[in-house]
Amino acid sequence: MTNLSQDELLAALLRLAEDCSVLYVEDEPDIRSEMAEMLQTLFPRVVTAENGAQALERCAEEEFLLIITDINMPVMTGIEFIQTLRKTRPLQAILVTSAYSDSANLIPLINLGVGSFILKPLNWKIFLSLVYKELSSALASRQEVLYQQRLEKEVLLRTEELRESQRQVIRLQEAKDNMLALMSHELRTPLNGILGFVDLIRTYIDSPDALMFLAHVEDSARRLERSTRKALDFSSLSTGNRTLHRAVHSVQALLHTACDLVSDRLDQLGELTFVWESGADATLNTDAELFVEILKNLVENSSKYAGPEATVRLRFAREGKWDVLKFRDSGPGFPQATLDTLFHPFTTGNIMHHSEGMGLGLALIDVIMLTLGGRVDAQNHPEGGAEVRLRFPILKES
Repeated sequence: MTNLSQDELLAALLRLAEDCSVLYVEDEPDIRSEMAEMLQTLFPRVVTAENGAQALERCAEEEFLLIITDINMPVMTGIEFIQTLRKTRPLQAILVTSAYSDSANLIPLINLGVGSFILKPLNWKIFLSLVYKELSSALASRQEVLYQQRLEKEVLLRTEELRESQRQVIRLQEAKDNMLALMSHELRTPLNGILGFVDLIRTYIDSPDALMFLAHVEDSARRLERSTRKALDFSSLSTGNRTLHRAVHSVQALLHTACDLVSDRLDQLGELTFVWESGADATLNTDAELFVEILKNLVENSSKYAGPEATVRLRFAREGKWDVLKFRDSGPGFPQATLDTLFHPFTTGNIMHHSEGMGLGLALIDVIMLTLGGRVDAQNHPEGGAEVRLRFPILKES
């Protein structure tokens, strides 16, 4: 700004000083009065103080874009005033005036971050240039602070919106799980009655056609019973309402248990042969009931989709921090387009092109594995068949 004429500098300063306030600190009454009148031609609000202590009082009452202060004053010097003020307003724009230019004053001012210093008597153009410099810096800092505040406010607003969206998702999820559990409970009571009366009616009839129709009724009721049981398990595990009971178990023994529990299904769908490629004597520290539930679903799926003489190949190995069980059947595999949604609930019709159940089998496996602290994924094996990989965290024996 030193290349501008005094009139040009004054005009630029007047534009910049619009709506700005200044505090002028000076102990000499005549100088203070004269300077205050001059500053009032530049600033819409000028406040004065007689010493550093009084200046601190003024600063406690309001904020000033610029402070102009003398150094040598009674009660509290300008340097003491600036030292105290910097504790609460480290970015305050300050212009220092003094009749002395000794280093005893200049070095502390530099250390306090004061970048503008002018000797008395004042050179008017240099003074205007320094005022312009400090105002420009102060206004830029103010804009940066305001921008930062707006940004922080926007971030808080968006964060709260995100939290509300998450709360809404949680409420909807809870409502869905509660409805699923309620429907499952409500369905199981009449289903138990239907199955009971099927057994009772069978003892009263001997017509082959009637027995065949009754078998269809029983089969449909048992399919629905299996679906409602899976829905109850899915709801319970999704909401975390399940205490884990971990212990060391034989993987092969748990597989036999799972097969026994679905033996009626295997009798209907055809023989299933198991081939252990490795790890036939493997053990796993896990919750037996939940692991058996996983195996039941995998066995049922293999018996349904891998043909009347299906083969399941199992491989158990330790990979890094995981115990991994690979379960591969001899069927046609998964449709490639469905691999990304295999473990989503209610998608059974899009995966295996059938209408039985609600598509909760693989979704239930996913939820159980998460409950156990593990992971599940699936792929089509290069040599054929669908392969499901179960990864369990390696745990110490409990």
